[in-house]
Amino acid sequence: MSNFTKIFNSKDKSSIKLNLEESVAAVALVAAEANAPDADADILESILWDSEIFAEFSEDDMSAMFQKLANIIAEDGLGGLFNTASESLPNELVLDTFAITAAMFIVDDTVSKKHRDFLKKFQEVLGVDDEEANEIIEDVIAAYSSVELELEEPDFDVEEPLYLSAQGNFAVSIPVDKQRGGKIDDSAGGVEFSDDFGVLLKIDYFPISGEVEKLIESAGEWAYLTSFLNNFIDSQILAKFADSKLLYTEYLEDEEAYFAVVDLPAGATLSVTKNDDQVTRMDAYRGFMAFIVDDFCYMVSCQRIYENKDELGSLESEVEGLMNKIFDFIETIEFSGAE
Repeated sequence: MSNFTKIFNSKDKSSIKLNLEESVAAVALVAAEANAPDADADILESILWDSEIFAEFSEDDMSAMFQKLANIIAEDGLGGLFNTASESLPNELVLDTFAITAAMFIVDDTVSKKHRDFLKKFQEVLGVDDEEANEIIEDVIAAYSSVELELEEPDFDVEEPLYLSAQGNFAVSIPVDKQRGGKIDDSAGGVEFSDDFGVLLKIDYFPISGEVEKLIESAGEWAYLTSFLNNFIDSQILAKFADSKLLYTEYLEDEEAYFAVVDLPAGATLSVTKNDDQVTRMDAYRGFMAFIVDDFCYMVSCQRIYENKDELGSLESEVEGLMNKIFDFIETIEFSGAE
């Protein structure tokens, strides 16, 4: 059974009631998760702000709504959230909801074949005919292309909040928002960014001493990084998390980095309450990338949360998603020597 069929043919339903705005956001959120697992919730939030439906929403309202939807997903799954939302979604807002969903899949002024194939199936779930769906998709593409042109030459520079490491060896744009439960946990050798929606981006770093320098010179950087990350995963992950498993490793020659993916049952940063009221951590894939910059060895990691294996794509696609997420995060880091 495909992930799409499992979600949209589900009989699950939440006991929690949704209002009009919550129903619109919930349907779009389920679509994003069904088509592109680990989708960026910030994209949906930005699109919702552009909709007249959410004109009266404050930042607190938006944050509380996403938290409510996340709680339903954790308790009743994506199918349960969709069934609950579709019951509360007025017929006159179905086309608006489809437009909001289509807007999430616009890349470079177009919608890819993969996303169009998904939207074709999704429109049938919502009861939108082909003519209406095609017209909406083209209108949305035109509207967002116009917005992008207007934003190409901003009149001012927007400064993002930065985090500076304890040893002064790097600065990074803070990737989480307090409004979404964003937290920063740091120490002399690392920093972890997380929020209530499953974001986890972590940087660990270790000064390279004279002995390590000699080891790198003799064995080679690839051999050191491979040994370093494998030893870390063996001692700190596999030895401490029951049923955890190393799924994938690769040395990336062009980037001079070693990458690994681990399956962590009950190892996510988010928890879920089961029917017996027992709170347990959700499952996750965790990606790790080790590399050297100046006098430090860095290990950057992220997670991909899942409720059951049926939500996952192929191992190849999951590996690619985690790797790209880490690369995107690394691009926001500005490295410098120790002070």
